[in-house]
Amino acid sequence: MAAARAAQREADLHQRRGGDRKKAPAAGLYTGRRRGLTLVDRLLAAILYQRFKLPQVVIAPLFTVTPVTLDRAISQTRRLLYGIGHAIEPAETQLAIINELTNLTAHLGIPQSEI
Repeated sequence: MAAARAAQREADLHQRRGGDRKKAPAAGLYTGRRRGLTLVDRLLAAILYQRFKLPQVVIAPLFTVTPVTLDRAISQTRRLLYGIGHAIEPAETQLAIINELTNLTAHLGIPQSEI
């Protein structure tokens, strides 16, 4: 999935730039802004949103991003998963607030230190 995400990201950047990258990044040097969400963050956010229907305004503070950034990341992740033949199925339990997620993890026996 990481390779598919890297290809998706490069295609998005290529489209945004309107062509190929003008200058190759220097090895080991800071070459731009830090990415807000890692692939794992994106996948977890997409699962929380798609599977449990947790609202994006509730999920966004967990990753210290804006709901707009989170919406874009979830959309990209959903396309990525669809492209590799995966879909996130909705759960029977739908969540509306973060406390419901905490209660669900406690009910499932997941220690709070792992969240």
